[in-house]
Amino acid sequence: MAIQYNSIDFHTFVDEELKNKQCRIIRITKELMQERIDEIANFVNSIRSEYRYEYGWELENQEYFLNDLVDKWKYSFAIVNENNILYLINFSSIYNNLIHNHCTYTLQAKRSSDLAKLHMLKLCQSGLDNGFTILEGYFPKNNNGSIALHLKMGWEIQSIRNYKEVLLQANIEKVRNSTYDLIIHSKRCNYELSERRL
Repeated sequence: MAIQYNSIDFHTFVDEELKNKQCRIIRITKELMQERIDEIANFVNSIRSEYRYEYGWELENQEYFLNDLVDKWKYSFAIVNENNILYLINFSSIYNNLIHNHCTYTLQAKRSSDLAKLHMLKLCQSGLDNGFTILEGYFPKNNNGSIALHLKMGWEIQSIRNYKEVLLQANIEKVRNSTYDLIIHSKRCNYELSERRL
């Protein structure tokens, strides 16, 4: 039976899935950024430092975090645990008529735990709620894991910039639906695996 995606409350789905992981998703407002600037900068720069040589990433200064890109404070989100410890952070803004995904960083211990997929659902549904249909983002060319995940979520490769970065673009509704399918499939596989162990 075909899934009726438009009948799903994706915001509630994300909230409930994260609650099961003792997490929640919050919007990054300018006020939140100002209050937690040192913590957010340290979180992002620790990951940029981790991949400094692999991706050629430099550390970001505080001005980068406080810049007022178009609707950045509307489309940027973080996932935190019950103690407000950062697990994932994303910055997105509006370029012309599309949502530009600038970057997503996940705490090393929380990678491969569906947090990026759940964030993507939130971003997609937020975009659809406001009439956007296209997402785009640049990814380091050798970030194979992230590129592969985004391709599974329905993104497509558009071009390569300076032999270093891959431009991915996507139809937001397609990504939302594909990402939801990936999460449901993963849950089903985990359930079947736990049943076999019993």
